[in-house]
Amino acid sequence: MLNLLFDADGTLYDFKATEKIALAMVFDRYRIPYTEENIGIYHTGNRRLWDDYEKGLIKQEEIPGGRFGLLFSELGIDADMDEAGDYYSSQLGSHGIMIGGAVEFLEKTKRAGIFRNYIITNGISEIQWARFRGTGTTGFFEKVFISGEMGVQKPQKAFFDRVLSEAGIEADNCVVIGDSEKSDIQGARNSGIRSIYINFDGEKSQLADYSVSSYSQLYSLLNDIV
Repeated sequence: MLNLLFDADGTLYDFKATEKIALAMVFDRYRIPYTEENIGIYHTGNRRLWDDYEKGLIKQEEIPGGRFGLLFSELGIDADMDEAGDYYSSQLGSHGIMIGGAVEFLEKTKRAGIFRNYIITNGISEIQWARFRGTGTTGFFEKVFISGEMGVQKPQKAFFDRVLSEAGIEADNCVVIGDSEKSDIQGARNSGIRSIYINFDGEKSQLADYSVSSYSQLYSLLNDIV
């Protein structure tokens, strides 16, 4: 039996599509022009906070409102950043979207009888659970591991140690599957777990054991290494 440790966003769940809807609604609510420049300002601040979180420099709770605090400050907007963060989070949670082919792929792994699926994510707990339940996909997974509930995050070895311990599985019988080299793939390397980098644009990873660009490639690879 091969244990598949899936990242969520960008691997199975289409966070970019979900984010686009939620961000447009926030911009409309606060009368912010939905321009490439303003979207870029938001993304720059958001990435900075998530990078700091993955490095252990800030707590996850600082991200939801903090990213809008940075945006409002840059644009000279007098508004409550925490209120904006809560509204944005509620919209993210209610607009779960799967990457095309993800559900069919998960159904195949479930039917195969030789894989056990798990989710390992740094996402914010209430948002992730709302999206997992809203897409009807929780039944595909033995267990869901969310960093905010664990008090430790990818790529820290302690995160993966907790996953292995709580799931009762061994590193030798696992593979991490994700789209982020710095959190998924580096975290797997830190923990002695094989890894598969998935990038739907065909980009390959120098850190991962394998790289794939589609679910069909991924499924064939998993059957080869099981």
